Amino acid sequence: MGYQDDYVMRTINDLVRAISRLALGKNEIDYALPAQEDKYTSVDQVFKRLIQMADEGDINGAENMLYEELDDTDTAYLEMALTFYMHLNQFDDEYLYTASFSREEIVDGINNISAQFGISGFENFVDTTMV
Repeated sequence: MGYQDDYVMRTINDLVRAISRLALGKNEIDYALPAQEDKYTSVDQVFKRLIQMADEGDINGAENMLYEELDDTDTAYLEMALTFYMHLNQFDDEYLYTASFSREEIVDGINNISAQFGISGFENFVDTTMV
C-alpha cells in the first residue's frame, strides 16, 4: 500500500471520527454486536448481515441493503452505518476493486448517510481526486 492510499484511509477515518463527535458525542466509533445472538436488536441483525455480505465480496449489495434498512430517526443506525464504512475502509484496494467498489464510494456513502441524519458540510473533507 502506497503513501497516497494510507493517507486516504486515514482521512476517511478522520471523517468518520468528526461526524461521530458531532452527531453522537463519541471520539471513536465501533458498533459492536452483543456476545449472544438472542440479544440482537434489529440494528444488530442488519449490521451482522452487512458485514457478512461485505466480507463475501458483495459490497454493493450490502450498501444497497444498508439504505433499504436505514431508519434515520435512530442514531444507532448512524453509528452502525459509520462502522460499516470503517469496515470497508480496512479492505485493501485490490479487494475493493474486485468487489467493484472504491474508496471514493466509501466517502460518498459516509456523506450520504450523514446527510440523511441532517449532518452536512463534510463533502470536501476528503479530497476524492486522491482516491
